[in-house]
Amino acid sequence: MSTSRTLPVSMTPVSMLLAVGFLIMFLASAIKGAYQAYFADLARHFGTGRAQFALSGSLFMLASGVMSPLAGGLAQRLGPLRTVLLGSLCAGAAFLALALLPVGWVGFALIYGLLGAFALTAMTFVPMGVLVDRAVAGEHRTLAYAAVTNGTAIGFIALAPLWLWLEGQVDWKNVFLCIGAVFAIVIPAAVRRAMHLERQSAAEQPAQAERVDWARLVADRRFFALALSFASCGATMAFIDVHLVPFWQDARLPWSLQASSLSLLGVLELASGIAAGALAMRFNKVALLAGFYLLRCVAMGLLSSHSPQLHTTVFAMVFGASYMGTVVLTAALCLDLYGPGQKGPVFGLMFMAHQFGALFVTQLGGWDADTHGSYQFTIQTLTFATVSAALLCSSLAASPPVPASK
Repeated sequence: MSTSRTLPVSMTPVSMLLAVGFLIMFLASAIKGAYQAYFADLARHFGTGRAQFALSGSLFMLASGVMSPLAGGLAQRLGPLRTVLLGSLCAGAAFLALALLPVGWVGFALIYGLLGAFALTAMTFVPMGVLVDRAVAGEHRTLAYAAVTNGTAIGFIALAPLWLWLEGQVDWKNVFLCIGAVFAIVIPAAVRRAMHLERQSAAEQPAQAERVDWARLVADRRFFALALSFASCGATMAFIDVHLVPFWQDARLPWSLQASSLSLLGVLELASGIAAGALAMRFNKVALLAGFYLLRCVAMGLLSSHSPQLHTTVFAMVFGASYMGTVVLTAALCLDLYGPGQKGPVFGLMFMAHQFGALFVTQLGGWDADTHGSYQFTIQTLTFATVSAALLCSSLAASPPVPASK
């Protein structure tokens, strides 16, 4: 039977499965997006300073880091969409509980920081990496992963202005109630309908879970170089997720400028992921990753500027251009080194480092704002961290290649 006759049949479930993954990533961005927009309001509502309330975000980052290897293992063994289904139900339970139960800030921190963290981890980058690796063959995996994870970028473009507008118009409990209903009812229904696509694509591209060779992993310094550089990625992303809007609000910037800058960041984030996936098919992934970290360093330096345009519009352009490139290329290098059978738990460990970096900056930023009345020390720390990440990635180029697991 010719390839031309069978190709359309095999492509249809795969493309539909990738579209489902994209939509899940898009909607999952609400877990952090609503928290980001309502951060200052929530701190006032619970009567805490930003540093104290930032503990909820810190717990979220810590828990999502610890749970990343768990999510990778679940996706490898149970399947990515079953893992997503579990995460969506947890997100629904978390947001509905926060909206309906009379919790204090400790209760908020525990519900959002634990249940919400698992939900986001189970619905996004690590399970989606397993989903793509099982459904897409060869060199096209990197580009497919970039396309799926760009659901987050579209979430920035479409939803960030919505959250900022709602923050000034609607009480946070009403918003959280609506978000909870979507995660508890709408997404699970869609995921259940898509599970047959996962079975079809898995039958076409079988990928057996393998036991991770922990001794080999611990001895491989490239794992630590990738993980440490990825920690700086998490740190800078946490600044965007938690502290960027308060940073702009402290500068008394117009709402329209904040919203347009976040949307611009999302547009460039979209381009960053697609560009990284396409470039990875042609050029050295290590050199590309180092370049994306240098671009991130330039972006963080722009926040020290006293010009509103430089630390809003121009910052959004430069940071957005680097945003998804670091994630896509780190995932691609992880696959090259460890193969599809081990990528789930190994990339989960790398994401744990990513989230530990996020945890550190979430708390550092809150302390910086409360102690110094600004975020300048945090910004300088992130500038140093990203240039260090570029140097770490550059050191990988001098190392001999490690063959991927069979």
